[in-house]
Amino acid sequence: MTLRDALQTVYARHGKLTPQIVVDEARAAQDEAGQLLRGRLEWDDAVAGEAHRRQQAHEMIRSVRVVYREATDKKPEQSIRAFHAVRGNEGHVYEPLDKVSADPFLSRLVMADMEREWRQLKSRWEHFREFMEMVRRDVDAEAA
Repeated sequence: MTLRDALQTVYARHGKLTPQIVVDEARAAQDEAGQLLRGRLEWDDAVAGEAHRRQQAHEMIRSVRVVYREATDKKPEQSIRAFHAVRGNEGHVYEPLDKVSADPFLSRLVMADMEREWRQLKSRWEHFREFMEMVRRDVDAEAA
């Protein structure tokens, strides 16, 4: 059984697929699908708990924003993240916006990640005409 088969089995059983349902099925491990899923999840609470705290810290860092354009009658407030992930030798680290914008090398690294992410998004959705229409609409709205 493949991972896709296991997830399809869970979907068929529940009529939907959510991370919580997958965890519950893996925890029960009552059939081949559940057993396969169980083997792909971390069950050591010390490890999983630490990973959860790292995820919470990641979300905390990403939530801090700097307003660069106050709201007007015509346009809403515009802001940007206060810290940006910069790829380094030891993985991504977060650098303050001031440092990234002042350092040409860091700026290029952030822009390279931005372009890579855009290309991945485009590659994933460009076959939908509606996606390209949505992008054009948003770009036109920003230009106005």
